[in-house]
Order: sequence, then structure tokens, then C-alpha cells
Amino acid sequence: MSEYATPSAELRARVALEKHRFRNTHSLGQNFLLSESLIDHLLDAAALSPEDCVLEIGPGAGLMTALLAGRCRRVLAVELDRGLEPVLQDVLEGCENVHVHFGDILKADISAMARSEFGSDGYRVVANLPYYITADILLKLTALEYPPASIAIMVQKEAAERIMSSPGEKQWCALAAELQYYGKPRVLAEVPAGAFDPPPHVDSRFICIDRHETPIVTPVDEQLFRRLMRAAFAMRRKTLANNLKAAFGLNQQAVKAVLEAAGLDPRVRGESLTHEELCRVADAIAAMA
Repeated sequence: MSEYATPSAELRARVALEKHRFRNTHSLGQNFLLSESLIDHLLDAAALSPEDCVLEIGPGAGLMTALLAGRCRRVLAVELDRGLEPVLQDVLEGCENVHVHFGDILKADISAMARSEFGSDGYRVVANLPYYITADILLKLTALEYPPASIAIMVQKEAAERIMSSPGEKQWCALAAELQYYGKPRVLAEVPAGAFDPPPHVDSRFICIDRHETPIVTPVDEQLFRRLMRAAFAMRRKTLANNLKAAFGLNQQAVKAVLEAAGLDPRVRGESLTHEELCRVADAIAAMA
């Protein structure tokens, strides 16, 4: 075991938080994991290797960062809260393979950052994020020009259920469709609210989305396809035809032609469609351009 993953890592994190009198900011959704045994269990489940480069989003007190440093070749940790800088300096002292960057990940050029830090070797994402930005960051990560090989992330239990849903199910939504276009999601662990400091109001799931080695569909225009996936779920219980009119400004005749070209019933609803069917609709719209 690396010196960075010694049993003192948890103690270093707790001592640093107290030493610097850090108090969690509710508005930033700061709920830290401060159990070394739990984090080790989560990282075991994520199956990270010594050759992996990792982009960690939201290092918080730095305990997971220190444990990642002991398992992986290089870690880039991106943290929004500058107030955590002295804490991270203490906890990560001696972790020569870690670079901490302070900034807003939602505004960052992640592809450029990853190429600069990791080169063309590829990378994986590990994140314990504020839940209110989960969907935004997942959608950004899965649409990158230089996407990660996998995303291991803590999400609310209800969000995990949506992400794991299938076409035709009540939970099937645009987020699930877009994420499953990128990769295959799986639940790695269930994490109760009491495991966090402070505890959130909901239980969590640590999930991993492994990028497809071969795309499940190959749309003619990927940006149009992503736009179509969002449009299909825009107004639930409305027909896909109505959603297409609203999202793409198509008239009744054009919508009829698109659905016929895609081989779909004109009364079909977007939330019932598979990726293959959504792709046929997107390609039909692209063909009209």
C-alpha cells in the first residue's frame, strides 16, 4: 500500500478541517466523506488501476484525493471553494502525483485541461459532487470532445434510478437517454446519508458509467441527435410529433414525413423510444436540411 493511503489519511483530513476551522457551506452542497474504509471500498468497486489518470471533481477535504494518489498514476483535482486550499495543502502534503486546480468545473474546458494534464493516455473521472449540479456535469462530461473512459460519481438514490431506467419505463428521461448513449451505467455501492459530514437529507448511490467501446448508434449529425433526445422528453404525455413541432419548428406535413421515414406511428410518444428509434428520427430531420 502506498504511503498516501496509510491509515493516517482520515486523521489528517479531520485534523486539517479542525485546524483551519473550516465550516461546510450549505449553498455549495458540501457533504464530505471522511471514512477511509468507505472510500477504499468505493474505489475498489470503481476498479481503478495504477496506470490510470484520474480527474477528481470536488475533492473537498482531500481524503479521497489522497487515496486516489496511492492507487493511480496521476490525479487532477478540481475544487470550487478556495476556502479548502489550506486543508488540501495539509492533507495532500507529499502527494507528488496530485495537482489541485481551483475553479468552476462547469465553466472549464475539461478536454483541454485533461489533455494538458494527462496527454493522450486517457483518463477516468471520480466525483463526489453537490447534487444540484449532478445532471449538468454528467451531460457536460459525456459530450466532451475528449471524454473520459468512465465516470464514477455519487448521486442521489432517485437520480440513480432515473439514470438506470430503460425506454418505456416511468423513469426513462432525457438524462438517462443521453448518459446511456455515452456508456453503460451500473450501481457500485449504496451509501446512506449518515456516511456524510454533514448528512444530506437523502441516501445516495455511487455509480459508474463505462463509455461504450463501440457506439450504440451512429447518428448522421450527433449534435442534432443530442438535441432530439432532449426534445423528445420536453413535454411528457405529449406525442413526439408535438415535441418536434415545438423544438424544430416543423409543420404538420414535415413532422409526418419525418415519422414515416423513421418508421414510427404518428401517435408515438418520445419517452417510449429506444436510442435506435431516436436516431432514425434525428437522421430523418437531418435529411430534410
